[in-house]
Amino acid sequence: MSTAAQASEHFVKANGINIHYLDWGGDSPRNLLLAHGQNGTAHNWDFVARELRHEFRVIALDQRGHGESDHTTEGYAVTSFAADIAEFAQAVGIVPFDLVGASLGARNGISYAGSHSEQLKHFVCLDYGPEMSTASAKKQVDGLGRRPLGWRSRDEFVQYSSQLNPRASLEYLRNQAQHGLRLNYAGKYVPKHDPDMFWINGGFGVREVPHLWEQWAKIRCPILELKGAHSDFLSPEIVARMREAQPGMEFLEVPDSGHPIPADNPGFLLRELRRFLVD
Repeated sequence: MSTAAQASEHFVKANGINIHYLDWGGDSPRNLLLAHGQNGTAHNWDFVARELRHEFRVIALDQRGHGESDHTTEGYAVTSFAADIAEFAQAVGIVPFDLVGASLGARNGISYAGSHSEQLKHFVCLDYGPEMSTASAKKQVDGLGRRPLGWRSRDEFVQYSSQLNPRASLEYLRNQAQHGLRLNYAGKYVPKHDPDMFWINGGFGVREVPHLWEQWAKIRCPILELKGAHSDFLSPEIVARMREAQPGMEFLEVPDSGHPIPADNPGFLLRELRRFLVD
C-alpha cells in the first residue's frame, strides 16, 4: 500500500447529480478546485494536489458522467456542467476559490466563470479556450473510433496509454488505470465515463461555442491560459481572439507537453500555479 498522502472521499448532491470529490484537507483558508478533462477523474490531479495540499485546501471533483459521479440521461451541455460547479462550490463551502480546469474542465469553467466571476479569485485554463481548432476537433473525433473498447488488464491499459503518450510517467498512468477503469460483465477493463460524452466532440459541442465566447468575454477575475507546446487544441487565431476579449489574460506555453499538461509536465504546472495563485 502506498504511504503517500491520500485524500478523503465524499459525495454531495449538486444540481440534481451525486457528485464525488476528493478533499485533500489542510487548514489553509485558500480554496482550490480542480476540474479534470474529458474522460478523466478527480484522481488525475493526485500528483498536483498532493504537492499543493499544505498551501491550499485542495478539492478535486468527478464531473457529471465521470468517475464515481452520476451519469445522467439529461445530457452533458456545458451549461449543466457549469451549474454543477456553482452548486457544488456552495455545497462544500469553498466560495471564494481558485479554479483550475484541464480541457473539458476549462471549457466548463469558462461557462461558470462568465456568470460567477465574483466567486472566483483566479481562473486557470489548461490547453483549452472557448473553442478548439478545427484540426484538433477532427483528430479527436477520428481518434475515438480507433480507441479500444476495453483492455484485458490494467497493465495492458498502461502499456497502450504509454505508447500514445510517452511523456506521461508510468506512475501517473497506473494511477489513472486504478481509478478511471471498471471491470465489466465481459471481464474487460473499460472507462468509467459515460459513453454519451462522445457527443461533446461533434456538432453538439460546436453549437455551444457562441455561448462560450460570450461567457469568456464576461469573466472578471485574473486568467492564466497554459498551452501545451506540442498541442494543437488552441490555434494562433483562437489565442488572438481570446486576448482581444481578455487583454489582461496571461498566456504561457508549457514546454515538453502536449494537451494533458498535468500528466506531461506537472513540475512546470506546479511552479506556475504557485506563482499565479497569489492574493
